[in-house]
Amino acid sequence: MRLLLIVSILILIPALSIAVDELYLTGKVVYYEPDTGKIKIDVFSDSCKGLREFYTEKKLSKELILNKVIDFGIDSDHCDRFKTHTITTPLLK
Repeated sequence: MRLLLIVSILILIPALSIAVDELYLTGKVVYYEPDTGKIKIDVFSDSCKGLREFYTEKKLSKELILNKVIDFGIDSDHCDRFKTHTITTPLLK
């Protein structure tokens, strides 16, 4: 019984410490700068509603993403108004 407890702890603690939560959002792209990867999205999701700036992949085609409604994930489980989050999901598939 103790061995099972010890093994469980040794497996679960490292797994929980490296877990990263993401927040998934939907919004319309209003601005994108290919050289820096800065993107402005009018977010529709209640958890992050409003015009927000994020970092994403560089060198994407502006024509393919401007004025498009997209679903995306960010590097946090909540939306911080004073931080520029990074988009963790690919914008173009």
